[in-house]
Amino acid sequence: MLSIHEHATLEDASTELLDFALAPSNWTTALPADQAPASVHGDVQYQRRVGSLRVYTVVEVASSLDVFLRVAFRAPGLTPVKAADLLETFLKQRLPLTPNSEWQVEVDERRWIHFVRRYAAQRLQA
Repeated sequence: MLSIHEHATLEDASTELLDFALAPSNWTTALPADQAPASVHGDVQYQRRVGSLRVYTVVEVASSLDVFLRVAFRAPGLTPVKAADLLETFLKQRLPLTPNSEWQVEVDERRWIHFVRRYAAQRLQA
């Protein structure tokens, strides 16, 4: 069984995980829109741990070829508001949040708080 990489700070986890997840060779296919919010991908390569906080990041390509960035957090007592602060810290070095950027927020049955937004401006063209 593979273990989840552990980091001292969220910034360290961000650097390594975003480099991995944003590489096109590591993009995954998204679940169909009519299914419940996706839980965390079973592959630990897309996850990092900072103390009791777990972070999951993936770029998903939908069947329509739309591309989405998904960042999810899980920790004891974590709320969507606290997770939004973590999202800002997590993305600050590579993809800083901008005013009026829209993120969908989902909480799955395993208490992961997911933030999803379009990653590419237009559909990919094959």
